[in-house]
Amino acid sequence: MNFLENFNAEFGDKYSLLQLKSVVAKKSDGELVITFLYPSTAKELTAEEKGEITQFFKDKLNLEQMEIRVKFMRVFLEEKLIMKVVQNFFETKYKIVTSYLSEKSFKVKITPIDVILQIELSPRMVTFFAENKVAAALAKTLKDNFLTDFVLELNENHEIDDEVDIVNVEMKTAFKPVQRYTVEIVKDVIGKGIMPKPEYLSFITAPKSSVIVAGFIKKIERKDIIIKNGKRAGQQKALFNFQIQDEKGKIDCSYFCSKSREKDMEALEEFMYILVHGDVKLNFMNKLCLYPDKIALASKVDNHFEEEAQQKKIKEFESVVEIEKMTALEQDSMFEQKRKYNNKIMNNAIVVFDIETTGLDPTSDEITEIGAVKLEDGNAVEKFSTFVKPTKKIPREVSELTGITNEMVENAPSIEYVIKDFYDFTRGCVICGHNAVDFDFKFIKREGDVLGLEFDNMIIDTLKEARGSRLKVSNYKLGTVCKALGISLEGAHRAWNDAFATAQVLLKLNEV
Repeated sequence: MNFLENFNAEFGDKYSLLQLKSVVAKKSDGELVITFLYPSTAKELTAEEKGEITQFFKDKLNLEQMEIRVKFMRVFLEEKLIMKVVQNFFETKYKIVTSYLSEKSFKVKITPIDVILQIELSPRMVTFFAENKVAAALAKTLKDNFLTDFVLELNENHEIDDEVDIVNVEMKTAFKPVQRYTVEIVKDVIGKGIMPKPEYLSFITAPKSSVIVAGFIKKIERKDIIIKNGKRAGQQKALFNFQIQDEKGKIDCSYFCSKSREKDMEALEEFMYILVHGDVKLNFMNKLCLYPDKIALASKVDNHFEEEAQQKKIKEFESVVEIEKMTALEQDSMFEQKRKYNNKIMNNAIVVFDIETTGLDPTSDEITEIGAVKLEDGNAVEKFSTFVKPTKKIPREVSELTGITNEMVENAPSIEYVIKDFYDFTRGCVICGHNAVDFDFKFIKREGDVLGLEFDNMIIDTLKEARGSRLKVSNYKLGTVCKALGISLEGAHRAWNDAFATAQVLLKLNEV
């Protein structure tokens, strides 16, 4: 039983209007932040109710090394906010579609029951939306953000001209890698360990997590605010507002400062050059704002040759991995269609993946194979499988374990092409793997960072899910877990076989 199930078992329907938005561990601040959404039409939670919920998580999670903070955000149904989410949806998932849409393409009608979103499209765009299930994905995104049902009406307009071919363009045509450059860290101010590879501010056009940017400080000021709610109600806290600017853009920043860090923040002055890590969100004025969790003093580096090399490297990427559609006949032999799964499975598109490598070190070893299966509503719909040619030889003992030899990968594509295809395959999806957080995903993220491909997907780790279940096993290796669940794992230590078995483990652990 996970902590949400414990929560529902404890309180029943008392807090049924609350919906979990995120759980974020801020190691640098020693905080675990749990954020809930609830409708603006609902009665505002009292301080006692908020305290009751917070205490529940403190008791259940029992994290001695971290402070648990629970946030409650009211969701307001406003046309402007709805359109902001719609814009972000198309910008991040169907970039090419934005060429065919404008503000006039949309009409929002807010009713007492639901929200009707009308979209005027050309005939070919209507077909594209239907084939790619765009409307369903958008409706789900809107419901997750506003906690109410959205009805999408696609209105066909034969007078709209669309000359450009839009078939099979999802993400692949829209690929535009983040342009990064190098800076030198002079001194850590808040937190440590920022990768000295910021992106240009002009690339940040929508809310985004874990961004790294650099620039000169503008208009820095301190405000002292009084905390209104929670156990710290009545206490004073410093808020530092400032702006940073690089040669291609600027952004506002807000940092809520603890007393121990006030002197460090007060030492920052206008025109200092800093490196910042944090999340970009919409503030109360509906403007993009960066909320830092790490800050360092930095200095600029001549990036002329580095930028030229990166642009040359990413100029002409062609797809090298053929995505296989999985048929209904295959489905019957792979997954039991009549099973029902919880919302984690039914409300997400999930890519379950596995990799094979030349060794166990994510900082120096290389990927030799990637296998993945995409799940929609608990059904396997697409297969991704490819060898990858490493730059060094596969050690003999690794070949003996995996069965992958140097001859097998000799004519395989290199990782920069494969990682681009895998990035496309996973866009808009939750990523899942067995021991993915501590191993597989580190390799994937490292290779993505080289090309500015930011794998910011939510991650499910079946190793952690298995540990949280009631399985009676001696260890939680994939083979052991599969055996305990009655799942066949043939050809272990090959990426596709392990990915497929992991997908079955995920579904089995999330049956209702």
